[in-house]
Amino acid sequence: MEKFAAGKARPRKYRNRRIGEFFKEIDLSEKAATGISKILRELSKNGSPEPEFETDDTRAYLETTIRIHDGFEMSDKMSDKMSDKMSDKMSDKDLERIKTILDQITEDGITSYEVSIMFGIEQRTARRLLMKAVECKILDITGENKNRRYIAAKNS
Repeated sequence: MEKFAAGKARPRKYRNRRIGEFFKEIDLSEKAATGISKILRELSKNGSPEPEFETDDTRAYLETTIRIHDGFEMSDKMSDKMSDKMSDKMSDKDLERIKTILDQITEDGITSYEVSIMFGIEQRTARRLLMKAVECKILDITGENKNRRYIAAKNS
């Protein structure tokens, strides 16, 4: 646990390969063992307290508590109404990403490539996230194929 909490965990094979691959596909895990060190680095950068990790001796579960740093203010670019509408269709992680996108989006919009770079995710994962926001009428699409951009919806 000390190595884990310091971000020096070594990758291990999944106990259940199918579940591991499923989590990897939906961006909840990866095999490179960079997630914990990335989390620690980003929390340190923004002044957040260190996370708390808890597991049992058999490592049957891992519980992580990440606390908000002092002075954190939620962006008000996403209204409560929008957030409620989206929370039925998205995870908390997706909601936070959409809030970040709304903070960064320009009048010209944003591409799935730019979103993939912003979050360090696959471009297809970025497209899936953006399409969820389109379905919730938070974003609109302009252009086609390679010229496709996502802009803030006019009715949001």
